[in-house]
Amino acid sequence: MPTKGVVKTKNGRPCDNALVVFHPIDQGHLNDPKPVATTNTEGEFVLTTFSVNDGALPGEYSVTVVWPGKDPKASKMSMTGEGGSVGADQLKGKYGDPSKPLLKATVAKEGAPALAFEVD
Repeated sequence: MPTKGVVKTKNGRPCDNALVVFHPIDQGHLNDPKPVATTNTEGEFVLTTFSVNDGALPGEYSVTVVWPGKDPKASKMSMTGEGGSVGADQLKGKYGDPSKPLLKATVAKEGAPALAFEVD
């Protein structure tokens, strides 16, 4: 189902280039493919599960977000959230643990065309 949304801080700043992952909550779907996306400069995303921008299967999900900073000395960004470098997760791992989700989403049979997540 088509599934898109936006990730912004509580101050309205777009979380650009953040990794968004939907983790199925239903025990029978824990091993299913996880819908993923990377946000654009406006914090907007479109989920991909099987093919580009195809969305997510209907169901309940916990949502993780990792928002890497840019380390001017490195050519790659850190997605781990470890350490205190500029390249670490700007959300300090707060939204990166699927076993302790702070964000949840429901995808209906028609999809979820306008999800909005606020992080701090």
